Amino acid sequence: MDTKSKTTISFSEKLETFRRWAQLKQYQIEVTYAVNTYTPIEKVFFYSLVLILFTLSSAAFAVCVVPRILALIYHAWYLLSDDMAEIASQLWVANKMMLDTSSGPAASPLESSSMSI
Repeated sequence: MDTKSKTTISFSEKLETFRRWAQLKQYQIEVTYAVNTYTPIEKVFFYSLVLILFTLSSAAFAVCVVPRILALIYHAWYLLSDDMAEIASQLWVANKMMLDTSSGPAASPLESSSMSI
C-alpha cells in the first residue's frame, strides 16, 4: 500500500514564500510602468499613489461590499431555515395522521406550544 507523507510548511517558510511573491509583484510593476527609470522623487509619488489607491479600494470593499454579502447570507439562511421548519412541521403532521387514524389531524408541535398560566 502506497502512503504519501504530508509535508508541513513552517511559518518562516510561508513568510519567505510571501516575501518572494511580493518582490516578484514589485518587479512586475516596475517593469510594466517603467518605474526603474523614474527619479527617486517620482518613485515616492508613484508608490504613494499606488498605496493610496490600494488603501481606498480595500476600505471601500470592507465598508460597502462585505456587509451586503453578509446580509445576503443572512437572508438566504433565514429563508432556508423557515422552509426547513415548515417542511418538518408538515412531515410531523403527516406522520401523526398516518399513525393515529382514529382521530382527526393532530396539531404540529409548533402550533401546540401555547402555555397555560
